[in-house]
Amino acid sequence: MTKKTNNTCNASTSDISRRDFLKVAGAVTGGLAAAGTMASTALASSGDGNIPLEDQKALLYDATYCVGCRECELACKEDNRLKEEDVDDLSGNTFTLIKLYQSEDGMESSFRKYQCMHCVEPACVISCPVGALEKSDEGPVLYEPLKCIGCRYCMQACPYGVPAYDWSEAYPLIAKCDLCYDRADGPACATACSPGALISGKRGDLLKIAEERIKANPDKYYENRVFGEHDGDGTSFLILSAVAFDKIGLPPLTEESIPELGSTATKAVPYIFGGAAGFMALAYRATMTAEERQ
Repeated sequence: MTKKTNNTCNASTSDISRRDFLKVAGAVTGGLAAAGTMASTALASSGDGNIPLEDQKALLYDATYCVGCRECELACKEDNRLKEEDVDDLSGNTFTLIKLYQSEDGMESSFRKYQCMHCVEPACVISCPVGALEKSDEGPVLYEPLKCIGCRYCMQACPYGVPAYDWSEAYPLIAKCDLCYDRADGPACATACSPGALISGKRGDLLKIAEERIKANPDKYYENRVFGEHDGDGTSFLILSAVAFDKIGLPPLTEESIPELGSTATKAVPYIFGGAAGFMALAYRATMTAEERQ
């Protein structure tokens, strides 16, 4: 009797487990599909505030003023309490990085500051299925780690390769520059830049400064234009350079916005997770006995 009772209980438990499992799998598939659809149609609406683009926070980097002192890197780490490390790219503990470009013949060289570009229409925001990234009304693209599920779709969507995965943590999350949005004196990197290569302020004012520099030295700057003014529909991190932008690692973008890069990744999320749920359901069924299948 005891054995029969145990068998009956086990069969009942198996029935409930199977039913609950399939319900959960279906809910995951449907829920993620809905999340993906909503995210792909959001189009970074979080940044549609009342602050005009020209009045939003921005940062101008003039590579011709940069001497590679890396004081900006140190200031960033101190202000954000990041660990010291020797890396060649942005990481979970390095939000900004100075790199040197030099031509093979040694006749052309330039420093370049790598950091989040804070796009006007950020692909990372649109690619995130849970809203962990947001385009603030003030301009900076912000990240909410408590919402992040670690899918890394923002990393695939960003044309600048900015979001970094913090592999050093037990529960790794995305890390990136937030333009020191809550710092009264502006970005720490700009405050620390003694050569004057970095200037923070309103986007419209910084573009005027850049235009004045170009007019004063028309043969000094590449194409006599500012990268980020219109590229990819614009950024809040603006760059002046004496050498071609592609040589210092900037992608060749048109003036069209780039959110489509993110929406493609977003649309794939529900199918990937939904497929995983379906696979688990099939795997579960494959382990059932013939009696259980009935």
